[in-house]
Amino acid sequence: MHERQLIPMDVAGTAVLVAARMLLEEPDVEEFFGWWRPEAGGRPPGRWSAAEGTRLYAVAERGNGVIGLAALTHIRREEHYARVCCSILAQHRQNGAGHWTLSELIRQGVRLDGLRHLETSVRAGHSTSLSTLESLGFRRLDVSGQLSGDTSPSGYVYLRLDLPSESAGYFPRVIARNLCA
Repeated sequence: MHERQLIPMDVAGTAVLVAARMLLEEPDVEEFFGWWRPEAGGRPPGRWSAAEGTRLYAVAERGNGVIGLAALTHIRREEHYARVCCSILAQHRQNGAGHWTLSELIRQGVRLDGLRHLETSVRAGHSTSLSTLESLGFRRLDVSGQLSGDTSPSGYVYLRLDLPSESAGYFPRVIARNLCA
């Protein structure tokens, strides 16, 4: 069993910040987290917070250090909405790290911000990422925001997860059921 944790970047130490920055040299990670580069006009680490609409996390695994980044962005508490973003280094993708990270990220969003509506996108052709998101309950959307099975013209598949508002314990049970399947 892998021991993993999400480390909030606004409280992360220097070693975690340096390791997380180094992840941006990986093209797959940089594609989704390039906005985090201060040298490219992004905000410096430590200033990301729910008040600014973003929670950024380093994904760490015992024995391997920082293996990915995850974020809740565009957080709108009044609407219980956010976007989910996650990228794990390639060598850690087939051992459940992505599923674990997304599950924990969504739990954090539900617990800290009361989120119930989450959206994300996956590049068309990334079947592993798509199946991971769908196993967590995300459903495909077309470009206009309606449920769909098609890929948008931009080359990305857009997905949405709507959690019921009346049941705080709903999401952890869905995860447990999917993990046992």
